[in-house]
Amino acid sequence: MSIDTVYYQIAKDVTAADLAKIIGATDLCGPDQIVINDIESFDAAKPFSLIYQSDPDLAKTLAVESAVVITNQACLPLIDPANCCLIVASPRIGFAHALAHLVTAVPVDHGATGISPLAEIANTAIIHPSATIMPQVVIGAGTVVEAGAVLHAGVKVGEDCHIRSNSVLSHCLIGNGGDIGAGSVLGAAGFGFEMTDDGVVKLPHIGLVVIDDFVSIGSGCAIDRGSLGNTHIGAHVMMDNLCHIAHNVTIGARSIIAGQCGISGSVTVGEGVVMGGQVGIAPHVKIGDGAVLTARSGVTKDIEDGDQVAGFPAMSKRQFWREQATLRRLGTPKASKS
Repeated sequence: MSIDTVYYQIAKDVTAADLAKIIGATDLCGPDQIVINDIESFDAAKPFSLIYQSDPDLAKTLAVESAVVITNQACLPLIDPANCCLIVASPRIGFAHALAHLVTAVPVDHGATGISPLAEIANTAIIHPSATIMPQVVIGAGTVVEAGAVLHAGVKVGEDCHIRSNSVLSHCLIGNGGDIGAGSVLGAAGFGFEMTDDGVVKLPHIGLVVIDDFVSIGSGCAIDRGSLGNTHIGAHVMMDNLCHIAHNVTIGARSIIAGQCGISGSVTVGEGVVMGGQVGIAPHVKIGDGAVLTARSGVTKDIEDGDQVAGFPAMSKRQFWREQATLRRLGTPKASKS
């Protein structure tokens, strides 16, 4: 992922040596005059980009030169010296401080109301007079935006979409035929933080929400933008009311998500997955294609393709119901002998 200049600006002419002073690096190793021109996730590192890593097993896989790496002493010997390493106690916190200095949001007039003349709106789109459409918004033909909806600068909505009342869209790209439920919030910053002795350090989120064609999102849902990279919802996904999709989640095409589900950060959901109501999924879990997660399942580990699970922690549906039947039998008093 590269910085999207529609939404963000990156400070110019900042070198690795400059950044080392800003974040309080204890050491700096490698070419310190590299000028940082982009921010990337570790696995998408490019020359002259800023990345971070704290895991030695992953650090040794870095296959790029002329990057600036915020890292620790354990990782330093494993990183090609053609890169510049900034050594800190906590690379994740150091990276948060770096982003706070390097990246700023493109200025927006938050007091603006009505429809900006700088928005690009198709002639056949229907916009309620009470909606707020900010500059650089793009709205396709046949799309309807209902009363009270707010589309922040840079949002792109495809053709024949329906953006319902009081929904709020920012940092997002929506394909054709989408339906966004009333009161839903798309593109807000995710819940990323690190604890320090001085309190919580919030991690900046500089990604987007990308929604493919013919996605239906219910009322009162929240879909957070990515931290590095994007949150991505595949085509023909249907999501019920009051669901929360955290940062950097990927949901495959044709998946069905019932009401009050919560998906934690960096979860990967395959294609054709079915989730019953109130399913919860822990961070970084992978759900295979065609899996079925029955209502109120608490998923704490990866689920294979086609598996059906239930309970907390989620297990094979058959095993879960066998255990439930056993518990019921244990709790049933035996009939007394006459």
